[in-house]
Amino acid sequence: MEETKSATIEKLINEGNIIIEEKYARAYYSRSLKVVGVVWDGIFTKEQYMDFFDRLLEFGRKNQVIGFFSDIRKQGVVPVDARKYFEKHVSPEAQRLGINKTGVVSDASPFKKYYLNTIIKMTGRPAKICSDPNDALSYVLGE
Repeated sequence: MEETKSATIEKLINEGNIIIEEKYARAYYSRSLKVVGVVWDGIFTKEQYMDFFDRLLEFGRKNQVIGFFSDIRKQGVVPVDARKYFEKHVSPEAQRLGINKTGVVSDASPFKKYYLNTIIKMTGRPAKICSDPNDALSYVLGE
C-alpha cells in the first residue's frame, strides 16, 4: 500500500486512466489505487445516468475496486428516478462488489448538498463531501 500514501488526484484523474467518456462525464480507474473516479460535466437524461452507472458496475465486476470518487461540481441536476435507481440498485451492488467508501467533491451549493445528504442517508454507506479533490481521494484511501 506504499503507493497509495499521500496519493494526489492526478494519480487517478488523468488521460491514461479514462475508462468511459461521454459528453456529460468521464470515468477513470487507477489500477494501483483500485479506485474509480467520475468527473461530471453537464446535463444528462435519466437513461444516460443509469446507463453510465451500469457500465461502471460492469467494470467493477471485472476489476478490483475498493473506492469511488465523484466530482460533481459541474454536474447537472440528477432526475428523481435516476437518484432512486442509484439508491436501490447501484449503491447495494457496489457494496457487494467491495466498493466501501465514496469521496465526493462538491461546491456545496444548497441543492447539491441536499441531494448528497439525501443519498448518504438513504444508502447508509460511508461517504464524505469535500471541497478539495485530494481530500476526497484521501478519504477513499483511508489516509
